Amino acid sequence: MRMQDLVELATSEPPPLRYAADDIVASGQRVQRRRRRAWVASGGAAVAVLGVVAAAVVVPALTGGAPQRQEQPAAVAAAQPVPATAEPFTFTFGAYRVGKLRVAQPVDVSTAYQLASVYADGLDTNDKAVDGEAPRQGGPDLYAYLTVYRAGAYDPTKLTGARQVTVDGRPGLEVTDTEHGWAARRTLAWQYNTDAWAVIKASSDDAAYPSAKELRDLAAGLRAAPPAVAKVPVRLGYVPAGYRLDEVAVHAMTGLNGIASARDGNHAGLLFSKPGQPTTGLTVPFGGEDGDDPPGSFVVYVVPAANSNQQPSPGLSCEAGFCNRWVDGVNIQVSSGGRLTDAEMRKILEAVTLGNVRDDSTWTEVTAAIG
Repeated sequence: MRMQDLVELATSEPPPLRYAADDIVASGQRVQRRRRRAWVASGGAAVAVLGVVAAAVVVPALTGGAPQRQEQPAAVAAAQPVPATAEPFTFTFGAYRVGKLRVAQPVDVSTAYQLASVYADGLDTNDKAVDGEAPRQGGPDLYAYLTVYRAGAYDPTKLTGARQVTVDGRPGLEVTDTEHGWAARRTLAWQYNTDAWAVIKASSDDAAYPSAKELRDLAAGLRAAPPAVAKVPVRLGYVPAGYRLDEVAVHAMTGLNGIASARDGNHAGLLFSKPGQPTTGLTVPFGGEDGDDPPGSFVVYVVPAANSNQQPSPGLSCEAGFCNRWVDGVNIQVSSGGRLTDAEMRKILEAVTLGNVRDDSTWTEVTAAIG
């Protein structure tokens, strides 16, 4: 199943029934799959999802959504390679462009990696929901992202069928296939520092663009930016015993759900796990390519009320596997898929302090926002 062929339907009404993927494909829909973090009610009957997922989504590849740090000037960005290790939940690279390809500011940082979207001139990346009635006007689609792993986190031996390449004088591996209906799906992994690997995955409707060489050139442009600890607009006064913070998203949701909806204007996401997620032997971000719930995890989402199809209500409310709190047009949600009791999720939400979601300068470094 390709990313474009599964639509998760959302309305302003109570959670709709989930449509089977085969039904959607049969109807001829071709859209970017939006693996929102789903809050699934028991029996698979009802789902709450973020945003209005379009049957045709057109987003110019170079227009931004959420406020982001500025691109580093070329002379500064070229100064040094990205460090293989850093302080917890610290971004260590920034946005940059090479030719027709552009890496956006990273929006996600975990105990094992950082994530950033990749865009290409002339290709549509459908990572922002629009009105499903809008006519489709775009060209070929691209779904691409960069993962920069910490030292020892990525296992290149698990990349099967790869051929050896060189990226900026360092060893790399390259795979091209046509899985999930894409004209070309390329994976480029390269060693950007000692025992530290980065990976670009690019799935395109154009078999020739971006080319393998263009991806290698983009990879060679990766350079360090001034370290910046991830900041969030919330403080959490309570986290259940034994859970640790594993991943933080800024102006996004966590993991590849955040990449698939990078320009939807979400505020933040925080992933906690018990035990913690693995930090070695990885080949994909936590939750895998489908954005599934990582084992033993729960997530705190901070999103605009307009991006949720849950009806705002005073106080706290819970459904099967998740609880909501509404504050000044913001939906704060704890989603655990049944791993936490309603009482525990309520306790988490009651201890959340929401800051000014519209002013990043007032946000708190995540390392100081917990407990």
